[in-house]
Amino acid sequence: MRNRRLLSGIVVLLAFDAVDAALAVIGGSPVAPPPFWATSFWGVTPHIDRAFPFTVPAGGPFLVEQSQVALYHYANLAGDRATFTINTDSGGVPGTSLATFEVTGISTTAQVMTAPPQESVALESGFTYWFVGRTPYGQVNWNLGDNTFGTAAYRVDGGAWTLLLNTNVSAFAILGSPVPEPATLSLFALDGLAVLRYRRR
Repeated sequence: MRNRRLLSGIVVLLAFDAVDAALAVIGGSPVAPPPFWATSFWGVTPHIDRAFPFTVPAGGPFLVEQSQVALYHYANLAGDRATFTINTDSGGVPGTSLATFEVTGISTTAQVMTAPPQESVALESGFTYWFVGRTPYGQVNWNLGDNTFGTAAYRVDGGAWTLLLNTNVSAFAILGSPVPEPATLSLFALDGLAVLRYRRR
């Protein structure tokens, strides 16, 4: 009986770790992880924020683990860092910020750059969110697809958002892991206690 409880605790522990480690694309460009297209980009500057919506797929809620964004800057336009946020949807434009990603070391070489969120946030399936980009100085080129179209929004100096329909969309992906169901967490906790009791004996 003791061996069964110990084995059960180990199995649940491994299952819990596997769920926690499995990252899925929970939002972003139609093609993810983001590729590069050589002839088109959205520039973000200290005065211009740009945003793109995404809808979280079924299977959530998902804990946000990482962002992937295709970035670079021109040689004569400094822009080695950018800030990205996940925002709620507010009447079809970006609303309240939920999570922040700081990306540094952006260079003149086009590359996909990853960053963890500064806040712990779970996104609900079926809900629309916005991925918003900005930079403190210079210009950061947020690469996008010539033949990939969708909705975008931009604002100048923190003003009102302007919606763009059927425009080129940028290259990004939000990665996350499913939030374990309460029943799974309870089972993990109970079997974890059983393992501890077994060790004490």
